[in-house]
Amino acid sequence: MAHTGEQPVSPLRSLHSDEATFVKFVNRTLRTARPWWINFEGVPQNYDDIPPGGALHMCTYRTHPWVFRDADTGDKLLIKNGEIYFPTSTQYDEDGPIYIPVHVTVPVYSLKNCCLQCIRKHVKSEDYTKLDLPKSLHTDLKNSPDLLRAIGKLSRRYRSNE
Repeated sequence: MAHTGEQPVSPLRSLHSDEATFVKFVNRTLRTARPWWINFEGVPQNYDDIPPGGALHMCTYRTHPWVFRDADTGDKLLIKNGEIYFPTSTQYDEDGPIYIPVHVTVPVYSLKNCCLQCIRKHVKSEDYTKLDLPKSLHTDLKNSPDLLRAIGKLSRRYRSNE
C-alpha cells in the first residue's frame, strides 16, 4: 500500500473514558469466537477465544468498540445482533456491578458466502484453481476474510452515519 504521508483518522476506535462497564460475552454459536477490542489508534487487539457455548467476563469501558470473528476462519460474527458492540452503562445490585450478558451469534450468510466458507474449510488454498469454478469465484476464494479491511469498511459506514 502506498504511503501518502497522510493517515486517515478512523472514527472506529476507543476513546478515553473513566466509565467502566462489565460485560459477559456469551458465545451462542457452534464456532470458536475471537473477541477484538478496537484500541485507541483503531487497531484491533484480540482477547481470549470463547469456545462454543462459553463466556468471557470482561471489564471494559463505554467508549471501547468490540468486534467478533470466527477464530478458525476469520468470518464475521455478530455481537448483540450488530457488527460492532459499544458497551452500555454499568448496572449494579447489592453485591456490586452486574456482568451484562451480550450474545455472540452467527449472521445469516448468503448462499455464496456459505459455499465459499465450506470450500475454504475443505480445500487447500493452492488447490482453488483446480476447481471447475468461474474466475470470479476463484477471486472470491483468494480474498479470504480480512479483519483490517472489514474494520476499514465499518469505519466508513460509521463515519457516514455520524
